[in-house]
Amino acid sequence: MTGTPDPNSRTALQDRRARHLLVWSGPLLFLFARPAFAVVAQGLVAAICAARGSASAWRDAGAWFSVYGTLIDAGCLALLWWLTRKEGLSLRDLIGFERRKLGRDILLGFALIPPGLLFILGGIAASSLLIFGRVEGPQLSEPLPFVAALYAVLVWPLIWGFTEQMGYNGYLVPRLQVLAGRTWVALAVVAFVWSFQHAVMPLTFDPAFMLHRALSSIPNALFMIMVYLRLRRLLPLAIAHWLMDGASTLSAF
Repeated sequence: MTGTPDPNSRTALQDRRARHLLVWSGPLLFLFARPAFAVVAQGLVAAICAARGSASAWRDAGAWFSVYGTLIDAGCLALLWWLTRKEGLSLRDLIGFERRKLGRDILLGFALIPPGLLFILGGIAASSLLIFGRVEGPQLSEPLPFVAALYAVLVWPLIWGFTEQMGYNGYLVPRLQVLAGRTWVALAVVAFVWSFQHAVMPLTFDPAFMLHRALSSIPNALFMIMVYLRLRRLLPLAIAHWLMDGASTLSAF
């Protein structure tokens, strides 16, 4: 890709907007697609739990989030494939992979982990203190069968980290920036939706816990979006996201 213009750059997006290849309908459709897919996926697992005789099927389904989360990713990737194809792009174009920058991107991904953890843990502590009156808020973690736990630690975080970064940073942020004509609009809207999705992942119907999950995610969402706007490179963020989610899932077990 050396010497090839970035098809996801602001200039390229402005050109596609002028040619009516980039319109509002795409980003608006994707905006709440991920939370919607999350509820649908949990519903499918809940149906399976109910069929197996569970008296609390919806709650039991939530414990499998780090397994059925891949269904959410599958839905998002399919939608992203369709939306980018309408622009004449591929999913690879959202990542912007360049072989000559691979080593640098990997190192940068590791470098983003400490500040990322700071924003994640800080957001959790602040939200817990605000809602529950203590620094450590409630957590949802139940043991999974060995094979499922292995999948949740080794496979799910990789797919999740890349898909989430491709959807919110790679697709939504640059397009809303161009369509709205204001960077702060893209930053605010995507950070809100990115944070909101955690309220339904899994969906517990507990207002306090759902608010905690949404609020605690705001600092890290803002951080990741601002890093992307500065770098305009997705791979370092996806690597950091993958490794932090993997470590978080492992610690939950």
